[in-house]
Amino acid sequence: MAEKSYVTYRLEGSDGSYIFLYPADWKTRAIAENGRREVFITGPRNHAGTYSTSLAVAVTRSAASSPTEAAAELLARYRAAFNSQWTGPFATTVAGLSAVEVEVAYAMPLPPNSIRPQWTEIRQRTVFFRRGGQLYELHYAAPAEDYPTWLPAFRTLAQSFAFEIETVRPALRPPVAVPAFPQVREGAAEYRAEDSLPDEQSEQHVS
Repeated sequence: MAEKSYVTYRLEGSDGSYIFLYPADWKTRAIAENGRREVFITGPRNHAGTYSTSLAVAVTRSAASSPTEAAAELLARYRAAFNSQWTGPFATTVAGLSAVEVEVAYAMPLPPNSIRPQWTEIRQRTVFFRRGGQLYELHYAAPAEDYPTWLPAFRTLAQSFAFEIETVRPALRPPVAVPAFPQVREGAAEYRAEDSLPDEQSEQHVS
């Protein structure tokens, strides 16, 4: 299979920013509603043209759910809506933080509202973790036939996910008065601001 190239997505927020890698030719869409921010990333459609593989990163400000509780709630929703099967939860880490990962598989009729839908197995993998008062979710969903193909893209997203730390430049100190000594000529002290730090590269490619 051809090597995949990735680009960096950077999301700015009032509480800072974070970055992650996603496949270069996939399309991104940012959604913000009801206190939830999400970046939805659409990939290729399946052979039947009825379902698109996707990645997503969602952030919800909440002090209630732990990653384990959030994973249990997700599995409960799928058990109620579908005849689903699941594996996990598994302990993992994202950006150095403790995380919980689960996978669920279910069948759904596609295309929706069709008079002759075909039952298609969908597999979804989700990772939950917390930072401060926010719950983070990393999602991957694909038809079962395409799931192994694009699972590495989800792994790349999770492994590259990082919080950016704003660089604080040191403040210049004011001149300090030095007492003059007899028969010594003082030279004027020079103070020069430090050169600006280079901007971080907005895009990177990983093979």
